[in-house]
Amino acid sequence: MKRFHRLFFCIAAVLWFPVWMSDAFAGDRKEYAVKNIPAALLVDADAVVRTAVTHFEIKKVLRSFLKIKRAVTIFKSDKRDYGCLYIPYDKFTNINNLDGALFDVDGEKIRGLESTDIKDISSFDGSALISDERMKIVELYNDRYPYTVEFTYEIEYEQNLNWPDWSSQETLDAVEQSRFEVALPAGDTLQHWCSSDTVKPVLSYYGSLDGDKKKFVWEARNLPKLLKDVVGDDNEDFSTVVHIAPTLFEIDHYAGDMRTWRDFGKWDYSLLKDRDILPESVQKEIRSLIQPSDSIRTKISKLYRYMQDHTRYISIQLGIGGWQPFDAAFVQEHGYGDCKALSNYMVALLKTAGITAYSVLIRPGDYRYTFNESFPSNQFTHVIVCVPFQKDTVWLECTDSSIPAGHLGFFTENRGALLISPEGGFVVHTPRSTPEQNSQISQATVVLTSAGNAGVSCTTQRTGDQADYIRFAMDKVSPRDRERWILKTLDIPTANLNKYSIDGLETHSPEILLNLELDLPRFASFSGDRIFFKTNLLNRYTSIPHKIERRLSPLRYKYPYLDRDSIVYKLPHGYVIETLPPEVRLTTSFSSFIAKTVLLGDSIVVYTRSLQIQEYVIPADHYAEYRKFWSDVVSADRAQVVLVRKPW
Repeated sequence: MKRFHRLFFCIAAVLWFPVWMSDAFAGDRKEYAVKNIPAALLVDADAVVRTAVTHFEIKKVLRSFLKIKRAVTIFKSDKRDYGCLYIPYDKFTNINNLDGALFDVDGEKIRGLESTDIKDISSFDGSALISDERMKIVELYNDRYPYTVEFTYEIEYEQNLNWPDWSSQETLDAVEQSRFEVALPAGDTLQHWCSSDTVKPVLSYYGSLDGDKKKFVWEARNLPKLLKDVVGDDNEDFSTVVHIAPTLFEIDHYAGDMRTWRDFGKWDYSLLKDRDILPESVQKEIRSLIQPSDSIRTKISKLYRYMQDHTRYISIQLGIGGWQPFDAAFVQEHGYGDCKALSNYMVALLKTAGITAYSVLIRPGDYRYTFNESFPSNQFTHVIVCVPFQKDTVWLECTDSSIPAGHLGFFTENRGALLISPEGGFVVHTPRSTPEQNSQISQATVVLTSAGNAGVSCTTQRTGDQADYIRFAMDKVSPRDRERWILKTLDIPTANLNKYSIDGLETHSPEILLNLELDLPRFASFSGDRIFFKTNLLNRYTSIPHKIERRLSPLRYKYPYLDRDSIVYKLPHGYVIETLPPEVRLTTSFSSFIAKTVLLGDSIVVYTRSLQIQEYVIPADHYAEYRKFWSDVVSADRAQVVLVRKPW
């Protein structure tokens, strides 16, 4: 799916900074003097966004302008990447009036942007077979701090499917001014949504013909620096966010209506229509794979595996190709496609077998699952497949060649989406997984010697999202890379991997078994006649969340999960138990934990541990409970067994 062109200041994550217009350009350039920054914004400041103004003007159906102005005062070297600007563009966009400058501590201009500071390159990143997307890259840096970097430019659009969003505070750094202006003909309708019910735009009318244009303005000023521990990672939790969208739109002669989800889905279906037809020879081959006795789920699994074995994911970003897939016959012949093309191809395979399926637009992600059902707009960057039954549904991720049929994974589970049908678009929701579906069950035997060394045999079964970690790490990599990953995951500095095997990877099984044999030199420590070793060998937590007075945003997990470990320790000859760790049981509103160590006979210690995270989202007001839970888990995971030498 083609995304709206966004500018990126390279600061760890993608940063979208819309900006500029009208009076935003007026005034003395010495306004960037550091002494003019409000004192409250200078507290512990690494950088301060001086002005971040976006002006978006709709001229007509296929012509609009986005004008950007951004100025940031940088106090420390780790924020110098504010001086790096990426502006992507393609056949539907033109970049005009790109300019920039550096200013010193007093707001005096150091130098302006020169042509040698601008690079124009292809946006090809290896994931696209062919693309007409390009990118302008600008870099402006100074060696003496503090200094201010300013960028201004304009983007002209010849399509209006995607309109810009605005956030009052895109990063955790303080903001002196952030402003969003949207101008359009007075008779046109602007669909807009704001994350805060109390924030309303200021509406005004202007123009030479007695107010023939109107302008919506959202603005924020003097926003202090935020701490990640307080607000988390998601911008929508701490910033005022505004989305806008057209009612009628057009791209590359495909006109659409975005007033309802049903209407938007009809437009998207027009891009899919008659593109699910396979050659007769292929249809015959597909039918030969299906047996009369096969259940519908078996048929789906066979065809899904066929798709995985015969195609590979490659993005195509060329003109309307950012939205319209290659037809199924093309994918069959060439063996590749992007998410849209592969999903459409999968729908065609299922259609050949008499199974009705639909493409589904979705926005994937690691943590946040927000889908704004009340605001029809292009909120999507990915496509999957839905096979609905009367009482159930099978979901298919068509860009991954390693996962089993029916498994989505954390990237697309538990979120809203739009099913595309001939009748239009329908809001649907992908499944919410359970802790038991995302399990990691380990069983190990540890033989401890009197020298403190240990031999370990271990089998770990992973399912669901936890199995995906092995799939992604182990699929199509060398044996040496697999060994490196295993040792890194174990996080035992002295571990020597003697032997391993992986069951279920090549067969795309829902369960993955990892079998290991290890040597652990100096596993235990000595003090006089005593030997000490930690009972939790396999799955130890060491980090405690920071103590903060008040958390402002929820805590999010990619998925709920269940870990269970069972370890049998065979003690060395000549030693007996002096101390065993006490049993620990923890229960919270979102989790549970049990750790237990018992002695069997004179020479066997059995350690069992169960950790379950039950929720995707933990409310901010549960932070103290959350922190105490993990503090207690870390303490329990440090628990040791103490052996003492038998008296002669």
